[in-house]
Amino acid sequence: MGRAGGIAGTEISRQTMLNPYEGYSGLPVTGPTFVGRNDILRQIETRWAVSDRLPPLILYGHRRMGKSSIVRNLGRGTDSSMILVYLDMQDAGWVDHTGQLLLDFAEAIYRKASEAVLDAGPAPVEGDYADLGVARRALNSLLDRLDGQMADRRLILAVDEFEIIQQGIEKGRIDPDLLHYLRSKASQYRWLALIFAGLHTLDEMGHDYRSAFYGAAEHVRVGYLSHDDALQLITQPHPDFSLEYAPELREELFHLTYGQPYLLQRLCWELVNRWNERFLRGGEATLRELTMDDLAPILTPDFYEAAGYYFDGVWSNVTEAERGLMRALAIFGSVGDRPEQPGGGWTAEGLVAATGQTPEAVSVALDLLRRHDVIVEEAGGVRFASELMRRWVAQYQ
Repeated sequence: MGRAGGIAGTEISRQTMLNPYEGYSGLPVTGPTFVGRNDILRQIETRWAVSDRLPPLILYGHRRMGKSSIVRNLGRGTDSSMILVYLDMQDAGWVDHTGQLLLDFAEAIYRKASEAVLDAGPAPVEGDYADLGVARRALNSLLDRLDGQMADRRLILAVDEFEIIQQGIEKGRIDPDLLHYLRSKASQYRWLALIFAGLHTLDEMGHDYRSAFYGAAEHVRVGYLSHDDALQLITQPHPDFSLEYAPELREELFHLTYGQPYLLQRLCWELVNRWNERFLRGGEATLRELTMDDLAPILTPDFYEAAGYYFDGVWSNVTEAERGLMRALAIFGSVGDRPEQPGGGWTAEGLVAATGQTPEAVSVALDLLRRHDVIVEEAGGVRFASELMRRWVAQYQ
């Protein structure tokens, strides 16, 4: 990336850097700071382009992989035919009954339809959503009113953290027929698409989701950023970003994270903050380059604590058998079967010997760890994908 030049470059060199790594907090990233993921956005568009009706999509992957950011950037603001209605079940999951949840859906649809200058009729009122029966009629009326106005438009109902609906069903607060109702609406209106973002595939979800969507929904997996996308996020998180990364630092950041977007954003955010502190001490003469010398001081217990939501989330979402393998991979490491080199590769036979688990149990746990994006397999054997995850397990588990 070139250095800033001219008047703008001179002005930039006189001030601290506005930190552009918005994903450091784990919140969704939108607008110009959303980098990469074109492959997944193309997958979604392709699945919706080849069918007369828009099939429901399950966007799945581990915590902090960027699912919410992908959903909120559908269309990237350039597709005027797409009306994106986003619902975060972390907010809506506190409802007391199904009618309240459908009221949340109706209010979000009404708001976005009105912004698109469609006649959505009267605003939804709570009295029309007292239970599933009356709420269904009220929402049907809203969708019927929109039907004749959609033409070539699409309305995307994006439900984030969709497992929370299943939790509501299991607690008796949400009627399982809600899922069948949503599928029937997506089948009825060719302009209505459902996209569910969460941790699991339908195979891993409860009976209610499987019975409602099995055979109709398609899956889109969200994994690590590619090497190229990770380097783009590192070096150009915003069009006006004017710091540079030494080549060896870029590669080390990818090695530490394997392109895990939240960890990458967190590291880069810390690096820019550290540079700003150096600028405040040294002024305009401060070199506008980040180097390997900047990395070690931020990899402290405070960093692992600040990123604990991600590490704890991975740890809590695996079985005890998987944890046993993770401990072996983290603490011992190996080349081949010999636990000698931390971070090296393991064979399945070596893990059997190190953990005391049966070959069958190790095989099942390895399959789950692959599905959970914890490990990768290379010529040298199995290892952690993220070196930071390995270090966290070794130090704290």
